[in-house]
Amino acid sequence: MIYFKINVLLFLTIFFNPILAQHTEDIVDGNPIYSVEGTGYIDSETKKRMVFSNLTVEGNNQDEISLNDNEIKVKKEGIYRITLGSEVNKTLESGKYINYFINLNGKPAFQSELGMLSSQGIYSFQIQLKKDDLLSFDITDHEALNPTFKNTMSIRFTDPKLIMVSDHHH
Repeated sequence: MIYFKINVLLFLTIFFNPILAQHTEDIVDGNPIYSVEGTGYIDSETKKRMVFSNLTVEGNNQDEISLNDNEIKVKKEGIYRITLGSEVNKTLESGKYINYFINLNGKPAFQSELGMLSSQGIYSFQIQLKKDDLLSFDITDHEALNPTFKNTMSIRFTDPKLIMVSDHHH
């Protein structure tokens, strides 16, 4: 009797597995990706403010954030995933990086630490923001800073309610 149950269970598993596999769903994040670039730095107390002057968007809903005077303004509440980088970190000795400072509504919020940066000196983080919050970004003042260094950032709204489910495979 046990062998019969095992055989039936094995048969059902083999038979239904391909059928279930055909209905696998992919999760697709349909939120736009904002790319922000700029060159150089502006004095800001003991740090340097990172200059950002060009905003491009990949995807729909292209008005969720704006760029004005080196500040990012968010236009809806939610969780944002941000990646921040500067060419200055590519010029320093291996294992040495300049820290990034994130300002929220004109006040220091938090900063990167050495262990939080990628091997290229990129800093990635998530932050919960409210509508009309302003973000600006500073970098440690260092003799390696060059006014021709490029600053880069990508921003993505990651509200889980906006993740779409798709039956189509790419």
